[in-house]
Amino acid sequence: METQFDTHVKIFQSNGGGEFVNQSLQNLFKTNGIIHRISCPGTPEQNGLAERRHRHNIEIGLTLLSHASIPIKFWTAAFCTAVFLINRLPTLVLGYKSPHEVVFGSAPTCDSLRVFGCSYYPLLAPFGRSKLDFKSTRCVFLGYSTNHKGYLCLEPQTHRFYISRHVKFNEL
Repeated sequence: METQFDTHVKIFQSNGGGEFVNQSLQNLFKTNGIIHRISCPGTPEQNGLAERRHRHNIEIGLTLLSHASIPIKFWTAAFCTAVFLINRLPTLVLGYKSPHEVVFGSAPTCDSLRVFGCSYYPLLAPFGRSKLDFKSTRCVFLGYSTNHKGYLCLEPQTHRFYISRHVKFNEL
């Protein structure tokens, strides 16, 4: 928060799970003056907003998987794509602005949005293939790379993942 948005975290609320109550995290909170609030055991309603957001993300991710007829084992790609899309959709709560627009100060571009699960053909030459191999093969679009400016795809025959920005989509 400090390095990217020039603001400080003041309060961190969690459900008291083991990942949030370890000593090194508690020391980090204490060193930085962050108050750690913990909800009572068995009361998810105390984390109401976070629980609703989590449920919304899960429902969108499951909808993406179902609509594209993609197996549940690819849930991570679907849920990451769901969060990517939700952060770019305008919402009434933010005055019809998207979370992306509120955080970064400009509306997101939607020209990179694609149909989850559609066929696409990435340029495979950069992936160490020989010059006699085909330059592309049919892959399935599984979302957007979080670390690259590219698309994530799965080659169904080999179960190999590719991240590429040089792609041709077949969104029919």
